[in-house]
Amino acid sequence: MAGAVPEAAATELSEESVRQAVREVLAQELTPLVEQLTTPATTEADKQRDGDVAEQLRETVREAAGQVREELAAVLEASRAGFASLAQEVAGLRSVVDELQARPAETPEPVKVSEEHTDLLKTAARISSADLRCHRDTWEFLTTLAAGHPHFRVPPRVTDEADERVFAPLSGRSLIALLISLHTVTSSDSDGSGDHELAAALYERIQQRLIRLGPGEGERVTIALDDRVTPEPETDGDDQDGENGGPGTRLGWGA
Repeated sequence: MAGAVPEAAATELSEESVRQAVREVLAQELTPLVEQLTTPATTEADKQRDGDVAEQLRETVREAAGQVREELAAVLEASRAGFASLAQEVAGLRSVVDELQARPAETPEPVKVSEEHTDLLKTAARISSADLRCHRDTWEFLTTLAAGHPHFRVPPRVTDEADERVFAPLSGRSLIALLISLHTVTSSDSDGSGDHELAAALYERIQQRLIRLGPGEGERVTIALDDRVTPEPETDGDDQDGENGGPGTRLGWGA
């Protein structure tokens, strides 16, 4: 049959493309036969011719129908094979998912908390407010580190000062968040990025300031993280800038 779709390519054709190919073949082969049948028969020879054409037409239709069935069967078989392969892949993925779900969840090893660290957090908890002065880059490091902690609150007022420093009043609760976040970094091994070393230095300086607090509750503390800041001398009595006063008490970075 002229113009038939090659059998090897039938499995790659969709059902619609097979039907379209059959329509084109039938149109090409049946057109001359239809023209002969629609031409009025005037003689016995013409009538005989029409009978032969009709029989030829029926035979052509039977052949075309048989080929269509074969091609559609090939397409259907290819589709079934594709679905079977897809089902196997889905089954494989399901087994992988089931295996992953069956595995016990890996819980990270908790950070070891020393008694010294716990006591430091208790000290920070009884502080009403702490004024922190540091370089804006140091402030960015601290806020980025503690941003996800539930106790940390960004102060509503962060003031720029000279020499690219900032002033940030922190609550005792936020100071606890800073200490916990810094302690988490210092408890891990150093990877050479500088985070471990910077966190350790900041933690130690804040710790040095807090352990010098007096027994009074609600004491306001100023912590200056800067090598250039020299701690003011401590005084006794009612001096408001002394150890028991608050705003004037400052801890230098290198103190």
